[in-house]
Amino acid sequence: MNQYVLPKHVVVTKGSIPLIEEIKEASDGEIDIKLFTGGTPLSAQATLGGLQAGAVDAGMVILTYHPAEFPVIQYLNDLAAPTDDTLVVAGAFNEYVMTKCQRCLDEFKAAGVVFTGSYTAAPLLLVNREVYRTPEDLMAKRVRIPGGDYNSRWADYFGLSPINVGGSEIYEMMNRGAVDITLNPAAILQTHSLADVAKSVITMPVAMHRVSSPFVFAAGSWADLSEQERRAFLDSTSAAMMRITGAYLEESEAALDAARAGGDLEVIEPSEELKAKMTEFQEQDLDTIYRIAREQYKIEDPETIRDDFITLVEKWKGIAEETGRDAQKMGERLRDDVYSNLDASSYGL
Repeated sequence: MNQYVLPKHVVVTKGSIPLIEEIKEASDGEIDIKLFTGGTPLSAQATLGGLQAGAVDAGMVILTYHPAEFPVIQYLNDLAAPTDDTLVVAGAFNEYVMTKCQRCLDEFKAAGVVFTGSYTAAPLLLVNREVYRTPEDLMAKRVRIPGGDYNSRWADYFGLSPINVGGSEIYEMMNRGAVDITLNPAAILQTHSLADVAKSVITMPVAMHRVSSPFVFAAGSWADLSEQERRAFLDSTSAAMMRITGAYLEESEAALDAARAGGDLEVIEPSEELKAKMTEFQEQDLDTIYRIAREQYKIEDPETIRDDFITLVEKWKGIAEETGRDAQKMGERLRDDVYSNLDASSYGL
């Protein structure tokens, strides 16, 4: 199994390691998974090709790195969700892909891989070199965005100048003034020490990345498993998606709490002006998203897909209330409501 992230990343600590232990126990020791981390042997961009070539049996694929292979997934990631709750989005996204989107499953099959779920990262917020409060404050500022056409369009709408740099470069570039804003989960304040150079965070969720899939299988490796072993993986991955999502959220909330307590970095609630402009962007951008879906992704019914996805978001809002937004309990509901209905004798084959 290839996880390109570092060993202390929540994908490893809350996802891979517990899953490996669960699978070993469920298979009476027959399946022992060797875990690779830190980009060896495969980087984030190279993992899909590595799976297709049989270099590894499973690994994390950032699905939006491959829009040609997974256009419907790309479209689903572009859609604004009517919630800021990443646990809700994770539940709705996985249920939609696995039970409502045959074309999604066909795309994975055509790519020679098997999808077993995705987590949703903490919302992307504005981490700023100076204190910004209004739309006017943001005009012409240099913003680092984590790729994606949606993020680029958002930056353009707010009059920002997008800069594409890697996560490891953000600290130095912000420190010397080459970057004014970075669009990231708040956890970056601690994971990349941005609390030392940033002066404010605006807690306005711009996007929620929901298409990091940590346990994508090579089709041949999945087929080599017995039905019981595939069942064990599906049961384990369903819980892992919510554990990882919840851990991301906890990291970001802890970083914001530390910033508030420290006093050197201002945590700013978005103004009514900012919220209104964000709503305006999302409303006008929907026509663009629909057009791209039809013209670029060859999706004939993008409105129907959006309606069905939002229906599931509303369902998972209810589940979040029932479970008290407990990641473990929501993982159990994802397993019971969605994954348990997948036929392990045929799913992914």
